[in-house]
Amino acid sequence: MPVRRADVIDAAMELLDESGLDQLSTRRIADRLGVRVGAIYWHVKDKDELLAELADRVVGSCLAGVPAPDGRTDPPADPVARLTAAAHAVRDAMLAHPDGAALVAGHAVPGPNSLVLADRLCGIAREAGLPLPLAAVAGDTLLSYVTGFVLQEQRHGDPLHHQPNTPAPDFDPDRLPHLAALLAEGLPDDDTVFAAGIDLLVTAVTSRARPRR
Repeated sequence: MPVRRADVIDAAMELLDESGLDQLSTRRIADRLGVRVGAIYWHVKDKDELLAELADRVVGSCLAGVPAPDGRTDPPADPVARLTAAAHAVRDAMLAHPDGAALVAGHAVPGPNSLVLADRLCGIAREAGLPLPLAAVAGDTLLSYVTGFVLQEQRHGDPLHHQPNTPAPDFDPDRLPHLAALLAEGLPDDDTVFAAGIDLLVTAVTSRARPRR
C-alpha cells in the first residue's frame, strides 16, 4: 500500500513522542514505515518541511481551547478568561509532546494552524478593547511567554532529579537576600508559577483596553 503524506507525518509524530526531537530522522521514519528514505521525500522536500508540519500539528491540537472571538455578543465573552484559557491550552499542547516547545519555537513557520492561533489571540485582545496593532503585540507576547516557559519546563529533564529549591554551590545569601528568602520560603511548582505569570500578562493586556462605547 503506497505511503501517504499523512502516514509520514503520523510516523514522525510517533517517533517524536517516543524519542524526542534530537532522535527524529527521516531514516527512522522510513524504517517505521517500511520504505526507503527516498520515499519520504516524495511527500516532504526536506526535514525542515517535515518539522514545520509537526509544529503546526502541535499548534492545531490547542485550537479547541482557543475559540474564535465572537464579536456578535454584547458584551463580548470575558477576555481575561478567554486569554487565560488560551494560554493554558497552548501550554498543554506543547507539554503533550517531548520537545514540543522547542519544535514550535524553532519550526512553526506561518503554517495554517499557527496563523489561526495568532488571529484568534489578536481577536480576543481586540475584544478586550485594545487597538489592532497593540492587540497583535499582546497575542504575540502571550504566545512567546508560553513557549519560553514550556521550553524551560521541558529542559528540566527527569523531574526526580530536578531540585529547584537547592541553591548553587557558590550561592551567597548575603549577596542575594531576596533569592535566599524565596528559597527559604519554598519555590512554587511549575503550574502555580505559570498561572501567576499568565495572570500578570493578561492583567497588563486588559489594563490597556480603551473604554467601550
